[in-house]
Amino acid sequence: MDTKPLAVGTVVRGRYRVLRLVAGGGMSWIYQVQEERPEGSSAVWALKELRLDTMDRQSLDEARTLFEQEANLLVRLAHPNLPKVAAFFVDEGRSYLVMEFVHGVSLQKRLDTAQGPLLQSEVLPYAIQICEVLAYLHAQPSPIIFRDLKPSNMMVTPSGQIKLIDFGIARTYKQGQNRDTVSMGSENYAAPEQWGRAQSDARTDIYGLGATLYHLLTGSPPLPTFVPGAREPVDTANPAVSAELAQIVEKAMASEREARYESALAMRQALIECLPLLERLRLRTPGDRQRGPAGDAPLQASPTPAAPTAPFAAASIPIADRYCGTCGAGNSQHARFCRHCGQRLEQELAAELLVLEPAGWNWSIPLLGSSVLIGRPHGQRPVDLDVSPLDPDGYVSRNHAVIEAGDDGHSIVDLASSNGTAVNGSKLRPHQACRLGNGDQIRMGKMLLTYRVQRKKA
Repeated sequence: MDTKPLAVGTVVRGRYRVLRLVAGGGMSWIYQVQEERPEGSSAVWALKELRLDTMDRQSLDEARTLFEQEANLLVRLAHPNLPKVAAFFVDEGRSYLVMEFVHGVSLQKRLDTAQGPLLQSEVLPYAIQICEVLAYLHAQPSPIIFRDLKPSNMMVTPSGQIKLIDFGIARTYKQGQNRDTVSMGSENYAAPEQWGRAQSDARTDIYGLGATLYHLLTGSPPLPTFVPGAREPVDTANPAVSAELAQIVEKAMASEREARYESALAMRQALIECLPLLERLRLRTPGDRQRGPAGDAPLQASPTPAAPTAPFAAASIPIADRYCGTCGAGNSQHARFCRHCGQRLEQELAAELLVLEPAGWNWSIPLLGSSVLIGRPHGQRPVDLDVSPLDPDGYVSRNHAVIEAGDDGHSIVDLASSNGTAVNGSKLRPHQACRLGNGDQIRMGKMLLTYRVQRKKA
């Protein structure tokens, strides 16, 4: 039997023409294929083929069982963070799964490209989406435990949507079973119970998500649970990570299951609290969409795709000039105390960048939003602040640096730029956050900026 990957142009089952080999690793080959339909229309899919070249007969039989299990699981699921499945078949002794072709890259590829940790502002939306799809899987009539959460099993599309892929070792939870029949998972991300100690459950996936976040935020995967010694805290490995998010990761990765979050929805709510205030106001738990007026009905599995996270209706967000930093309630422009919780309303800070060099530019650039990416067009990510007019010779990289907003001010992070970033004459280490103070001067190539903070007038 031929064990090599299919050649470009090969037609499988008379209708799926191979366009290219996308990936090959572990148990499968992944191809991009074009389906040629009898009526003349066509569609592009991902074709997943079980690899036959890396296993003996016993392992192959087990792999075929897992491969078929993956097909049976996915074909009955529908969620925006899961790829759609079109077909499963065996052709000339080779097993195939036809599924949605996800345009994007894995989070592992994002890490490889960044050559360091990802930004907290980028990671949080990914984590919240993963919690939502885990809640959907765990709420199935027979709960589905993914068991292999890791950066390489999470795709991110150009729009920022996460797709959870590779259900090869996912399993349904069996009430009363003491341990898993097969102990599997990637060692850096596997919970202690996956090493034969107990049956994996929803909290096993909580651990896997925590371990994934640890990798995304530090740039290094956590040590396997069987390696002795204390794990370096997230905010020690990367000081740009907030203490609140670091605590969430530590709780998710607790050795004892009872110490972790009890559900993906509980972890999602904790992650939401790490977002800037206005983003928190726009979000609600997915369960709210399916609870009755009392709010006590559990999240139910649905055969139809779950709706994406929706904003509040316009009437539910108060029309106000100022929001309370304690409870989020809206208040009038001249209010001195919050109408809801009574806390004193501090004057809001307005931060901006002033251009000192090149001379003759009288730009005052307000820092709006939680993250401002500085650079030039056509980088891996679209920039928020295009400095091309100030940098005609191209000393500033396409994705040069990012300024992040926190509860007590702003930090700047150099994104491994070609010519570096300096604050007050000191060059920054790539991917290490530097807290900015009022009046600090920022050098990027031939461009010199001043960071200025002043109170907004009431």
